[in-house]
Amino acid sequence: MRMRLDKDRTALLIIDMQTYQAAKGGNLPRFFGLVSGPEAETGAVRKGKELIPVIKKLLSAFRAGGMKVIYMAFGSLTEDGADLVPYVRRWNERSRAGLGSPAIVSIHDPGYGIIRPLAPRPDEPVINKTAQGAFNSSAIDHVLKQMGIDSLVVVGMYTNHCVMATCIGAADAGYRVIVPEDAVGTWHPDLHEKTLLLMRPWIIRTDSAAILEVIQSLASGADPSS
Repeated sequence: MRMRLDKDRTALLIIDMQTYQAAKGGNLPRFFGLVSGPEAETGAVRKGKELIPVIKKLLSAFRAGGMKVIYMAFGSLTEDGADLVPYVRRWNERSRAGLGSPAIVSIHDPGYGIIRPLAPRPDEPVINKTAQGAFNSSAIDHVLKQMGIDSLVVVGMYTNHCVMATCIGAADAGYRVIVPEDAVGTWHPDLHEKTLLLMRPWIIRTDSAAILEVIQSLASGADPSS
């Protein structure tokens, strides 16, 4: 059966597609390389590059359909990262010791911004979070409620970190959470797949083609209900 989407109550939530997280030389891929081996760094950069065209298609469809788009970004509000949760501060301590730079940057760092091909428009909020799970460390719940949103299509990085934590938080907060499996990713496909299986109680798993089909049906006036 075709998936149901209400165009006025569904938002595309783009998680952490930031330069320092998803691009070559970024702090976070380098940190994952430090703690999990060089294949983690190369895999993270490769997946970030692969996700861009998939997310861009969804982004274009949401925009063309007049649907809401919201970005999450992960960064400290202070230069020293004192406002980050303790485990993230430990990441930064290890990263500074091994690489000379933090794993999670401040909002003032040049790499903090959303990667250029997916850059937000002025009417698309970018909400900062200070932990992996957006619903525990940001104003996302308040923003969504003001917008009248109760369903989320979640895309971005990393499946086993911020995507998982945010999806579970969203579902526990009462949102319908839809995850297109080809629009989220991490450094290894097995880790990606295991995380999606782990999230099964909280999410509706699909792919980007199915989402695009529903949005196209909405645009044509067809009934997408299932």
